[in-house]
Amino acid sequence: MIITRLPLPLKPGQGFRRGLLLAAVMLLIALEISFAQGHNPEPEKDYVISANDIVEVTVYGEPDLSVTARVATDGTMSYPLLGNIRASGFTVRELEKNITDLLASDYLISPQVSIFVKEYAKISILGQVRNPGSYQMKESLTLTQAVALAGGFDDTADTSTVKIIRGKDEKKETLEINIDQVLTKESPDVEIRPNDTIIVEEYGRISIMGQVLRPGVYTLKKGLNVVEAIGLAGGFSSVANQNGTRIIRVEDGKKKVLHVPVGNIVKGQDASKDITLQAGDTIVVPESFF
Repeated sequence: MIITRLPLPLKPGQGFRRGLLLAAVMLLIALEISFAQGHNPEPEKDYVISANDIVEVTVYGEPDLSVTARVATDGTMSYPLLGNIRASGFTVRELEKNITDLLASDYLISPQVSIFVKEYAKISILGQVRNPGSYQMKESLTLTQAVALAGGFDDTADTSTVKIIRGKDEKKETLEINIDQVLTKESPDVEIRPNDTIIVEEYGRISIMGQVLRPGVYTLKKGLNVVEAIGLAGGFSSVANQNGTRIIRVEDGKKKVLHVPVGNIVKGQDASKDITLQAGDTIVVPESFF
């Protein structure tokens, strides 16, 4: 049997253009973060300490008061002579001054206190990003900046519903953010908190059945249309009824059938009839009997 491959359109599809635009925006955000870090002479002194940070406190000439401590979940840290003191919510510079003042009031004359953040609290970025994993939160971040740190979205990401899971009063709350609206300024960006978990889910899957070279289930990229999907499946077989291609879609619990004359579309005769696919769609290519 002779196999014919579907010719691909000369112009990139909507999904391809969207992917390039999204990647460009993520790259610009990442460059902005790098630029800001490189032009702040003392970035650590302005860092706001948070729960789970590990800090080193050094008091010049006082080795017994030079300690390494983790900030507890309630925002406090244990320190010699002073007991539990509030650390979370202060910048490094502010905490240095607070400890200096407390030691000077009762214990030392003109103490010289220096604080270094040895390990920052982390955030987790999981799912459909290029480099999922845990990242130290060395400065305040928005959601788009956090995603940029993880290399940006991959092509299968559902950017319309990005989840942020965070602890609140010993309970978990989940925020759902539409990144598409954030990037178009329709919605504000969201500040990320230390220990947040960001989850980017897959946009969805489609099935391609019938007279194509590689029938099966495929990961759906947002903006993918029928012509592009047939290309993913290797193109039509020699016995395919190209203009008989149809989409089976379920909406509100009801099945509907959409006819797409792919043969005419690739010849440039009916491009307006190409259809953008949705998660769960099934493309069926019947056999031609003529």
